Amino acid sequence: MLWCGLAVASLSVSIPKIYSGVTEFPLRPSGPLHTSDSYLKFATGVSGLSKNLISIFQSTNASKRVIIFTRKDDTFSCGLGMTIAYLASPHLVRVFEINGTHPDNELSKMNPHEVAAVVFCRTNRPGWLPAGKVFGSGLEVVSMTEKVRR
Repeated sequence: MLWCGLAVASLSVSIPKIYSGVTEFPLRPSGPLHTSDSYLKFATGVSGLSKNLISIFQSTNASKRVIIFTRKDDTFSCGLGMTIAYLASPHLVRVFEINGTHPDNELSKMNPHEVAAVVFCRTNRPGWLPAGKVFGSGLEVVSMTEKVRR
């Protein structure tokens, strides 16, 4: 009898608090890009980044590739690269996991006329490649409509 009384008292105190918390802070997503925006904010510190990235990719030729560089030893870099690969659709995407932070060797072998954009996820852009748009910490997108200097 004592246990039943304690259970009823506990429920009568807890249920109103739980109900008010759920109705005040719903768990449902706030938009179609909620998941990618949440991860990008966590990884870069920038809010609402998905739409900006999608518009950059839409402004490039869809028949060309998006090249993404990530670091093998950095899980944030890899997660950032995979999220951006998802947002780059319908482009073909090539993700390079590199050792270190300098993708010079891989980039020097590519034909710039076949590339729509190059994305650096916590890696460094080579000096000969024009500056791109920097988003927060660790993300830079270089649209290849820019003139490449080698």
